[in-house]
Amino acid sequence: MHLLDLRLEHIPLFDRLTPRQRASVRDLLRVETYKPGSIIRKEGSHNPGSIFIIVHGEAALTKTGRSAEDDSVIEYQVGVRGPNEIFGAMSVLDGQPVSVTVRAKTPLTIAVLDLGRDAMNAPARRIRNAIVGELRRRLATRARASLDDKVESLRQEAEFARYRNAVGNILVAALSLLSVYTLTLSIIPSFENLLEVNFAASPFIIVFFALIFFPVIRRSGFPLAFFGMRLDNWRYALTFAFITSGIFLALGVLVKWLIIITTPSLSGMTVISFADVQVAQQPAMMSPWYWAAVCLYLVLTPLQEFVARCGIQAPLYAFLDGSETKRRVLSILVSTLVFSAAHAHISLEFAAAAFIPGVLWGWIFARTNSLLAASVSHFVIGGAGVFLLGVEEFVAVL
Repeated sequence: MHLLDLRLEHIPLFDRLTPRQRASVRDLLRVETYKPGSIIRKEGSHNPGSIFIIVHGEAALTKTGRSAEDDSVIEYQVGVRGPNEIFGAMSVLDGQPVSVTVRAKTPLTIAVLDLGRDAMNAPARRIRNAIVGELRRRLATRARASLDDKVESLRQEAEFARYRNAVGNILVAALSLLSVYTLTLSIIPSFENLLEVNFAASPFIIVFFALIFFPVIRRSGFPLAFFGMRLDNWRYALTFAFITSGIFLALGVLVKWLIIITTPSLSGMTVISFADVQVAQQPAMMSPWYWAAVCLYLVLTPLQEFVARCGIQAPLYAFLDGSETKRRVLSILVSTLVFSAAHAHISLEFAAAAFIPGVLWGWIFARTNSLLAASVSHFVIGGAGVFLLGVEEFVAVL
């Protein structure tokens, strides 16, 4: 009854046989059933010439080995066979003992094809010869495929080694440069106190490290598009950046307004508050210094995103192992943490506040793979936050 469910033409070992030969094979089959955990064949046992075909259930293939912890003898599962799959064929071909233990993983029904030479009639011998010939053909095909797989594996291994070396160099350079960058900026006076010093020092430091970092990316051997330095999708990138930035700013304005109206100590503060830019202790609102600060912010924004996104996030995302979600989340969080640390020279509060939009810019970069999109959103949100919403002052008084 179980053999009616067995379609020999769907089994690779028998699919090249003629219908008459498959009918002869079916006549030679016998059915065996096993409970879960039962051993069908034990490793090292003699196989007189039987091929086992699974009709229903699953069988686990295990091999004896030594435990890495206490050197005790344990069994390692090396495979699972399901319906219409076979085992025992290699022993028929080479006459060697069974190389693995086969154990019923579930209630198991198998069909046994006995190809032993003893007491075989002429039709059975012809079937045996046909199956042995097919086994040899499949073994030769597998040997050729194994050689091709080995060559491909060596090629991929060499490619991965080059890839790992390149990404490692990129990440080392990124972390080293950003660490020095943060330490250097910590000795510069704050922006609102001595704007002239920041005009002279901040751009020099950021540009200097960006110019050092760019050759590292160029020498990596990867195309610039790998790091998000591309313009082929600029329309989508800009559209996505402006839409998400607009939503984020609207939510930011709403949050600031709610905090102001619910905090008595902030009752005199307005939602819109321009940056308090001073030069030589004098207000410089809407002066050439003010617009120079805006232009400086515009220039420095893509350089900051270049280091954070192209130098850290993109290589991390490609290098990390695991699911798509895990790689994306970790690469965004790590690159944003480094980005936030680069603002510690202003204040720890401002650095913490920079983390929130930094996550958004990392997400935008991940969605678009575009430095342009992250930079535009950074300039829009950061510029509005600093020069229109007075985020620095707002964070300082909280």
